[in-house]
Amino acid sequence: MKLSSGWEQSVYVLLILARLPENHTMSSITLAERLKVSPSYLKKIIKSLVNEGLLRSTTGKNGGFAINKPLTEISFYDVFLAVEGRGRIFQSQGLLQNFIGEGAEKAQRCAISNALDKIESTLISTLSGINLAQVAEETQYNYNLGYLDEWISEND
Repeated sequence: MKLSSGWEQSVYVLLILARLPENHTMSSITLAERLKVSPSYLKKIIKSLVNEGLLRSTTGKNGGFAINKPLTEISFYDVFLAVEGRGRIFQSQGLLQNFIGEGAEKAQRCAISNALDKIESTLISTLSGINLAQVAEETQYNYNLGYLDEWISEND
């Protein structure tokens, strides 16, 4: 399994928008320029974040996007669901029957499916255990974000 580039872009969009003053918004084009990513792909990602309730959109001349929840209430798993979807992470193709061949009607649960279910459960638990406030705090501790805040005040 590989997380899409949209997942990482989403995390950074949320971290940037969380730094906006209250009642301010930012356009997807401005965000794409800052992150140096495809504006059309970022619009698609942002739409997913809006649909999932992580962002809100405002239309009109001064329209744009703003964070819809505190970072403490947004986990990596919430972002994962928004970008990657709500289906199972690992979906068996049901190949056990073909693998066994003769006597397949006696086949029990597949050992590979069991292992993948455990991996999926661990992944969900791990992603759910990290919220964006923790990431924002660590980033703030490790880096001077003054230039980012200056850029935000010039572009919101």
